[in-house]
Amino acid sequence: MNPADAQLPLRLWTETAGRGLLSAVWGVKTSGLEQVPRSGALIVACNHVSLLDPVLLYAAIGPARRPYSLAKKELFENPVLGWFFRGVGTIPLDRGGDATTAMRAALDVLGKGGCLAIYPEGTRVAPGESRRPKAGVSFLAARSRAPVVPVRLVGTERFPLVFPLEVRFGRPMPSPETEGREAELAYARSVMDAVYSL
Repeated sequence: MNPADAQLPLRLWTETAGRGLLSAVWGVKTSGLEQVPRSGALIVACNHVSLLDPVLLYAAIGPARRPYSLAKKELFENPVLGWFFRGVGTIPLDRGGDATTAMRAALDVLGKGGCLAIYPEGTRVAPGESRRPKAGVSFLAARSRAPVVPVRLVGTERFPLVFPLEVRFGRPMPSPETEGREAELAYARSVMDAVYSL
């Protein structure tokens, strides 16, 4: 296991408990995990439809990597939830204001060779809806030179009525070669295209 990943006691416990419960009750079908690099800086880009998504992603990718993640800062306003999210390796992100602190923390994770999970659309998006992805995934990939692994979660929008839940990992995408707003948005769209093609 990559030592630069989130080797946090609460994270390990949550990941193990989540994997055990989801596998035993709902079943988890994972494909493409062998394509996830086991070392080095890595960004995992995922669709987001449910509050269950981080738990399912952590449970599925855990045998290969343990990513840190970004989440809206509002989740940290409750002291108990804030303690929990920090304990599992979540970085607070101000989606409507200054994201500098979160981006620096994310780049620090990647600079140490760690793994970072990100939801490029920036919020939950129901199946069939379309939302323009944010440029954050491009910004982080360009500055860290980290490859991006697209991941699609299937079934979480209908949890707990779906058996089994699915996690599909795609091939790593190289970081973008060009910078600038339009290039960053184009790269972000290509990442989400790869996610939804899985």
